[in-house]
Amino acid sequence: MLGRSGMALLPDPVALRILPDGAGFALLRLDKADASIAHTWHPTLAEAQETAAKAYGVAAAEWHLEPVPS
Repeated sequence: MLGRSGMALLPDPVALRILPDGAGFALLRLDKADASIAHTWHPTLAEAQETAAKAYGVAAAEWHLEPVPS
């Protein structure tokens, strides 16, 4: 489906995930198949969480942190 601008519309995300990405963090928007439909890059974890809070209402305290595999 195309939006007014003629660009394809992305499905609404059903989940968010923040992952280390180079020198910063990627905030991923995931669809119901757990596939990334969009992402933004942030220099700090706090900035990625702030973006999630502003855009989707997910407070920093709501994140479930998983250990990074070694």
